[in-house]
Amino acid sequence: MQSERMLAMKIVNPLKVIEKHWDKRPVPIYDIVREIGLQLEFLPLGPETSGYIERNRDDSYRVVVNANHAETRKRFTAAHELGHYIYHRDLLGNGVGDTRAYRSEGTLYANPKITPVHERQANTFAANILMPRHVLLAIPDRDARYAELAQDFGVSKAAMKIRLGVK
Repeated sequence: MQSERMLAMKIVNPLKVIEKHWDKRPVPIYDIVREIGLQLEFLPLGPETSGYIERNRDDSYRVVVNANHAETRKRFTAAHELGHYIYHRDLLGNGVGDTRAYRSEGTLYANPKITPVHERQANTFAANILMPRHVLLAIPDRDARYAELAQDFGVSKAAMKIRLGVK
């Protein structure tokens, strides 16, 4: 017999949950992760580990984010791990860890099935959720205001520059 948590997770459409929240600034990524049905914890991890997603014994998932990292990094990591859950669940096995460079090698959950291509997909997913294109396109002079926008969207200046294509 499946747990109530697993039944609830099957009913939730993650993309509908994201769509419901992504016009907010900053996008409430922690609420999204929890609403989708994932456990979310902030634990002190080594400085080179950003976080990980792991499968629990009941086949639910837990996202762990490094409590010692900057808030902008924590938000991106939570979104990145959510990307793994949505797009790479069939490859996760017991889980996948991510270094500061978002690679699994050298982490608690080194996962050879998760390749650099998968990591880039999770990064792109995170950027798309935290900095929705439709919202950014509606902002005048967005390139010149990247630092202000980074603060409004709860992301790093570097992430916003990359998202906007600012050199």
